[in-house]
Formats: sequence, C-alpha cells, structure tokens
Amino acid sequence: MTTDEAFNIELTELEFKYDGADVKRSKFVEFAQANNPVKRVEVSGWDYYYSGTGLPFEFMRFREGGEVMELTIKMKNEEKNNNSRFELDLPLSNKVALWMVEKFVGLFGFKENFRVFKYCDIYWYEKVDIVFYIIYNKDMNEVGRRVEIEARKDYPFKSAEEGVAEVKAMEQKMAEIGITPQMRMKKSMWEQFRK
Repeated sequence: MTTDEAFNIELTELEFKYDGADVKRSKFVEFAQANNPVKRVEVSGWDYYYSGTGLPFEFMRFREGGEVMELTIKMKNEEKNNNSRFELDLPLSNKVALWMVEKFVGLFGFKENFRVFKYCDIYWYEKVDIVFYIIYNKDMNEVGRRVEIEARKDYPFKSAEEGVAEVKAMEQKMAEIGITPQMRMKKSMWEQFRK
C-alpha cells in the first residue's frame, strides 16, 4: 500500500480478515477484554448484497440491524487482496424499509445476489477494532466464522501505511489466540458468496 496524497481514512477500509473456524469465541472474548477496549457491542442482522453492471463497483451492501443501518459501496485498491478498499458507508434511518432499498438499488440496475445473517462481537480500541463473527446463509445454516482487525475510520491516520501498521501490531498480539499472517483471507464476503 502506498501513501496517497488524497488518503482519507473515513473512505478507506484497512483490514485483515481471517478464517475463524479454529478460533474459540471464548478465547477471543477473553483476549479482547484483557486488552482494555474502549467499547464493546454485540450485534446481529442481515447483510444484503446487490450486484449489477456498468458501474465502477460490482456490488452494494445493505446492512440491516444493529446500531446503524447503512448502504455501502466498496472497491478494491489492489487487485490481489481486500486489505485496502475504498469504502463509502451511507448511514440510513432505521425507518428505511427493505423494499425502499431494493427500489433504490434497482434504479442503478442492481438486484439481490445473496444475503447472509451475521452475529458479531465487536471491540473498539483507540486505533483499531476487532470482530469475531458467525455467518449464516438464507436458511440460517452456519457457513463460516471470521475474525477481523480493522483500522478505525474515526482515528486521524496520516497514511494508509500508518493504519496498516496498527492492524499488524494487533495481529501480532492476537497470535496468542491463533491469529497469524498465514491465516489472512484474500477474498471478501462478496467474493466468497456471490452467485
């Protein structure tokens, strides 16, 4: 990742995602609490992924449930992985109905591609947050577990490199619960589950 003069952490997702199949949630929680988080939230809800063609992004995601509903657009900054992506989260009122979102994305030629239900346990620290989540398909069958470390969008990082350094520092700490660089996933949720 290179320093970009127009770097804006509020529009940049800097994260590492890991297969969490062998990570015990209890160990994750024990680790997270021992490192003095500034905030913790447990949340669950549906993520709807919509796809289309002819736009500079492949998909839109509507997140329903939790503290904030949002419509998100993501685009890779590097083709080889998803560690750094342009991410624009548009917060929505919790009064927005699913049919309204589907009508809106439909105006761009986008239709539902897939949906997943996620249970998330999120811990915020000064510069990063860490998440353990379980993914369920449309029929509520478990289809995966993930751990993420992400640079906080509300921290004033001067460059992408500075944010990634903080993510790597947390990754080193999380080695005690089995998180290693070798476990980093290259594919996003979109790439893993799209039809």
